[in-house]
Amino acid sequence: MDDEQKARTALPAVLTQYMKAEALPESLADDFLKWYAGVTHHLATWANERETPPLVGISGCQGSGKSTLVQLMAHVLCEVHDVSVAVLSLDDFYLPKAARLAMGKTVHPLFATRGVPGTHDLALLSGTIDGLRSSRGTVSLPTFDKARDERTEMGHWRQVGAPAQLILLEGWCMGVPPQRGAELLAPVNRTEEEADADLIWRTEVNRQLSGDYADLFAALDALLVLQAPDFDAVFEWRWQQEQRLSEQFQRRHPDSADPTMGRDEVADFVLHYQRLTEHALRTLPDRANFVWELEPDRSVKRLRLTGVAA
Repeated sequence: MDDEQKARTALPAVLTQYMKAEALPESLADDFLKWYAGVTHHLATWANERETPPLVGISGCQGSGKSTLVQLMAHVLCEVHDVSVAVLSLDDFYLPKAARLAMGKTVHPLFATRGVPGTHDLALLSGTIDGLRSSRGTVSLPTFDKARDERTEMGHWRQVGAPAQLILLEGWCMGVPPQRGAELLAPVNRTEEEADADLIWRTEVNRQLSGDYADLFAALDALLVLQAPDFDAVFEWRWQQEQRLSEQFQRRHPDSADPTMGRDEVADFVLHYQRLTEHALRTLPDRANFVWELEPDRSVKRLRLTGVAA
């Protein structure tokens, strides 16, 4: 029995175990076998063939399920394919609140809200990736507490072994290119119309996409995309995500006031992401290696192979 056959034989049991341990629906195991197992096997083969650990980007709008998918892929790569994987989330590299508040004063008030390009610590991210590729021992991975809207203390950062054979980097704006200047002129929602009438915020976001973010995305060895049906789905997905954050916070801090957002606050929050989310829906399918087109319930409609990483 060759390695591929062994992997296929072991995979169902590994998935069943993982679903129970993580309290995930059994249907996710079936979806993985149908839609994601083949791509995961390809990544494993690719990682074993490369001298430098590949950096693979996974892009998807808020609430699309990319974090769950990436963790599941990493588990399968480790347990079934014997590939050491480091998982990074762009969200964990948000600037601390104080730094974003400073940007809000010196550049534009909207930069106080985390999310858009310009609100991440790309120097920390770059150093982390370098460490995962070249260090011998362990590398510290930062974490960001969304409920508190703040980076966690270094003592709580995750420790992972290095070097990794494969690095998975997921984020809502991974791979998104800058827009043309003319595309910035018309506001896409009331936040831009009322709070960015002078175009300073969206112009700076676009400049960031043209600079350090473009360099980061150019360094990706492959790009995988979870494609939402439209922006309308994003709000519902993000609201579901916030409800889960609220439940987690209340379990961990039963005597503290819940700092997570209500439904109206989430509706306002996602407007910060609308421009680039819609831009990503239009542009990323042609820039990605693999694209999973999602239905409003996040089930997969079809998988498009637009270019296989080599």
